[in-house]
Amino acid sequence: MIELIQQQTIRKRRKPSHSGFLEGLELRNRLSLGIEKIRETPEKIAWLSLFLGVSLAVTAMLYSLVPSLNTKDVELLHLPADDQLYASMVSYLEGSQASEEELVSDLPPLASYLGGIKENVHTVTRGDTLSEIALRYDVKIGTLISYNGIEDVRRIVPGTRLKIPSYDGVRYVVRPGDNLSNIAATKSISVNQILDANNLESALIKPGDVLFLPGAAISDYEYKKATGTLIIYPTKGRLTSPYGYRSDPFTGLRRFHYGIDIANATGTVIISAMDGVVLSVENRPAGYGRYVVIKHERGYQTLYGHMNTVAVREGQRVRQGQSLGTMGNTGRSTGSHLHFALYKNNRPVDPLSVLH
Repeated sequence: MIELIQQQTIRKRRKPSHSGFLEGLELRNRLSLGIEKIRETPEKIAWLSLFLGVSLAVTAMLYSLVPSLNTKDVELLHLPADDQLYASMVSYLEGSQASEEELVSDLPPLASYLGGIKENVHTVTRGDTLSEIALRYDVKIGTLISYNGIEDVRRIVPGTRLKIPSYDGVRYVVRPGDNLSNIAATKSISVNQILDANNLESALIKPGDVLFLPGAAISDYEYKKATGTLIIYPTKGRLTSPYGYRSDPFTGLRRFHYGIDIANATGTVIISAMDGVVLSVENRPAGYGRYVVIKHERGYQTLYGHMNTVAVREGQRVRQGQSLGTMGNTGRSTGSHLHFALYKNNRPVDPLSVLH
């Protein structure tokens, strides 16, 4: 019962206190540098309101304290009469680490978020790229990926219909145990932003509900997975030797190790780190033993050495995560492990700098 009462009071509006108003006076100079930019596109005030998690009235009130934004500018926005707690905006500004320029310039050039998100539909034509589509509609690539549930951008073909939200954010499916407060905290946005963007009258949600989280962004992992730039770990095990100089396990001499070693039991499955085509399958007893080399897009190649068994053949196309064979102790090896090497345009790369 207490939780229900808390949820029902989240949207309660209160008039700003006199002390909050005075605090705002002290902060007016922080926004002076970006005020002219906002005047050029008044709708950006609506997005700043969304960004700060307060109402339009509060945002405009602070701007009205700045001489360069006159009363007429504020009145033209047709601001609502009600207001959210003014102190929340003051608190945000006081705790912000952003510079005055960043506070304004980082805001997307949105038409407005009022009334929830609006949606356009774009039909992909020959030659379209996701980056060009994102630029055309003034949203981020990650927004298009999330909003349309795109798992692989390379599979977008002419005729595909993409839904384009009116501003940046991510699609989120509510899971058991979720509530708006923890969702908002995880994505560093406010509960009211979620309520307004989804036209919700209360904070009551249930598993399976689909929400749009305005201003949130997909993770680096999600972005790389969808764009085909994700490089995943090729097996499970313990890292026994990183990339770089080390003592050779046979000679004791200091030599450079162009890859990483991951140890586990013989027979442990080895998978492809990315989509690609098998370039070679060989067996060199004095070197990597049984090994596989795969060619990938954007100039990448991966090598999998000391394998016990090989399950692919030269010329075969493999998908990310597909089994290549099993771990072993073949070749110049001191125990069951995988030697994994990564190359970019024929130059070695430290796998640990890119693996997920």
